[in-house]
Amino acid sequence: MITPLQRARGQFGLEVRASGSRTRMADLVQAGCCRLLFPRVAGQGVEAATVNISGGIAAGDRIEGRLACGEGTDLLVTSQAAERIYRARPDDAPAEITVTCRIEAGARLEWLPHGTIFFDGSHLRRHMTVDMAGSSTFLFLENRIFGRQGSGERLSRLAVRDRLSIRRDGEALLEDTLRLEGTDVSDLLAQPAIAGGQGAVATLVLVSPQAMDLLPALRLQLGAPECAGFAASAWNGMLVVRGLARGGWPLEGAVRHILPVLRGARAMPSTWRS
Repeated sequence: MITPLQRARGQFGLEVRASGSRTRMADLVQAGCCRLLFPRVAGQGVEAATVNISGGIAAGDRIEGRLACGEGTDLLVTSQAAERIYRARPDDAPAEITVTCRIEAGARLEWLPHGTIFFDGSHLRRHMTVDMAGSSTFLFLENRIFGRQGSGERLSRLAVRDRLSIRRDGEALLEDTLRLEGTDVSDLLAQPAIAGGQGAVATLVLVSPQAMDLLPALRLQLGAPECAGFAASAWNGMLVVRGLARGGWPLEGAVRHILPVLRGARAMPSTWRS
C-alpha cells in the first residue's frame, strides 16, 4: 500500500481595469501555495510575478489561476523562477494546473514565465484557456526543459499533457497540445522527427490584429546564430514560433532575441533582467 503524502493546493486570481490611460488592479486572490508579486515598473501597465511557495510541483498538487483584463488594459504575467515538476511514484495522481484568462476589447495580456523543468518520472496535467476579443492581444510563452542535464539525468519515464486553448470572439482559434507519455522518453526525444536529441522546446504564440505583419521581421531575426533550430508561421491573425535547443540556457537566449520583435520596445519582465 502506498502511503498518501501531503500535497499542495493553490489559487491565484488577478483582475485589472483601466483608469484613464493606466491599468490598475481591481481584484486580487492569493490562497494556499500561490502568491503574486507586483514589481514597480515604468509605463502604464501592470506586471505580476507568480510565486509557488511550496518550492515546486509534486504529483497530486492542484493549482488554479484566473486572469481578467478589462477593456484597454495592459497586463504582463511572469514567474519568479523556473517551475520544477518533481518525480512521481508510479501510482500517484497527476499534478494539475489550470489557468483561465479573459481579455476584453483593446486589452493586452502577456504570459511570459520562466521555463518548466520536467524531472524524470514527473506526472502533470496543465491547461490554459484564453477567451479574447478580436481587437485584443495575447502573447504566450512556454519553455519546456526535459531533464536536469547538469546533473546527468536521463529521462526514462514521463506522463505529461500540456494544453493551450484560445477562443477569439467566441470561436475556437487554436488548440495546441503536448502529450509526452511512456518509458524511454530520452530515446523518443532523440528521434529526428521529434526533437533530434535536443533537450528543450519553446513555443510562442502571438494573437493580435498586427500579428501576421510581424512575420517577415521575425524570420530575419531567426537567421541569427542564437536562433538556430527555430521557425515561425502566421495565419488567421496569429503568429506561432517553435524551437529546439540543447538545454534551458540556450533556449532562453534564443527567446530573448525573438521577444523584441513580438513586443517592440517594451521592457523585459523584471525577473528576467540578469
